[in-house]
Amino acid sequence: MSEPTKPETLDRVLDAALSRAGDEPVHFDVAAGKNALAAALKARAEVAEPIAVERRPRKRVRWLAAAAAVAVLTGGGLAASTVDLTGVGSNPVNAAEELTKAADLASRVVERPLAPGQFRYVRTRSAGITVEIGSGNASEVDLVQEEWIPADRRDEWLFRNKLNSSKWLEGHEGDGAPDPGTSFKDGQEFRAKCGNYSYFAQGQPDRCTVGSLHSPTPEFIASLPKDPKELYARLKDEDGTGDAGVLVSARRALQSGQYPADVRANIFRAVAMVPGLVVTDKRANLDGKEGVALGIKQGENFSEIIVDPENGDFIGGRSTVAEDLPEDEGGLEKGTVRSSYAVTTKVVDSLGAK
Repeated sequence: MSEPTKPETLDRVLDAALSRAGDEPVHFDVAAGKNALAAALKARAEVAEPIAVERRPRKRVRWLAAAAAVAVLTGGGLAASTVDLTGVGSNPVNAAEELTKAADLASRVVERPLAPGQFRYVRTRSAGITVEIGSGNASEVDLVQEEWIPADRRDEWLFRNKLNSSKWLEGHEGDGAPDPGTSFKDGQEFRAKCGNYSYFAQGQPDRCTVGSLHSPTPEFIASLPKDPKELYARLKDEDGTGDAGVLVSARRALQSGQYPADVRANIFRAVAMVPGLVVTDKRANLDGKEGVALGIKQGENFSEIIVDPENGDFIGGRSTVAEDLPEDEGGLEKGTVRSSYAVTTKVVDSLGAK
């Protein structure tokens, strides 16, 4: 989905997406996660886990996006990662091999095209942590967001939000009920031609005619470089944070659920060239869907994407705290998964169909 100006302020788009996941709320067990992290780090100091989350000055830092958020629910929510979060000791060659394999698989996928009257259904289950800068208070949110995009983009689109749960992060409790940190209420939905929903700020680009990496039009997709090296440069320029930003840009694009298999394959080939990218988990659990997780450290964060090894599809990712944060920045400990997401797309025959 595109990122309207006001929701952006709330990190409405930690990235655009929609997900595959069960309907049950995620149960967070931070204490157990910390214990698991300590044991895992002691037993295995050779897997890595990087990402870079954009950080802007604000009182509340919302690591979870609101209307197209992110959330890789690794077997039970925002517990703790089981890698060293540095990439040291891991083999970047393996990451390139896995992405090349995924690209080869994706390039052979025969996709079902959208027929007149049909819709591309994109669903994202998201979980994330919101931190109140200066107070140390932090809360967890779990939500599902869905979007239906018509074959004719000029027709009516539908966006729907479901809030599964919102609670204080253990050890970071504040007074009263936590602010879920999202731009939408539970059950809220919007309809609009071209997906130009009513909550968009005035002057927001028309989604039928203006495309971007995370809200592409067919014309935008067709304009992307076909050569992986040129696409790498395009993704790097988009994020503006160097080579590690290529993974962030690719993730934003793939989370939209709107790129055809051949273009996803080209994105994988571009990401395979990121220096320092490592395989972090050969069988990352994504709400029951296993995949290969690949990540890179950037600053205080570790970012991962997860690829389905059976068909080369992008199925999610997560962001993990790679360095202990000071109390005035939330005090989150290394290994805390502060945002994760699961993404799936389908072709359906009617607006609102699952």
